[in-house]
Amino acid sequence: MEDTLTLLKAMADETRLRVVSLLREAEDLCSCEIEAILGLAQSNTSRHLTRLRYARLVRSYKRGQWVHFRIDPDIWSRHTYLAGLLESARADLPAAARDLDRLRSYRASGFSCTTIDQWAAKNPPQFEAYGQ
Repeated sequence: MEDTLTLLKAMADETRLRVVSLLREAEDLCSCEIEAILGLAQSNTSRHLTRLRYARLVRSYKRGQWVHFRIDPDIWSRHTYLAGLLESARADLPAAARDLDRLRSYRASGFSCTTIDQWAAKNPPQFEAYGQ
């Protein structure tokens, strides 16, 4: 059984909040899609997804050669405060709104996890300068 402290620690990182926000919206994404949409390196993405899996906030499964991730609905239904925490984080993190815009753009483009590199090359993430 998961405990509140483990869940809160897993959510206490901007990148992990962005990953969770993205998965709540998308429902299911391949790790390569998460990397491209958020503009993260593979090793960084893997580290954050491992932490989220350990806390049981997300589940993973293989589809062919790709590892896909989704929110664990059991955890979210038992710990209803997580949804409010995520909504507050979305309101406070401009990057989360940009991530959701990028997700919508990606989904509308017709690309898939096999062609995500092509989409990412045409749609590089926009980062704000520090302090803005």
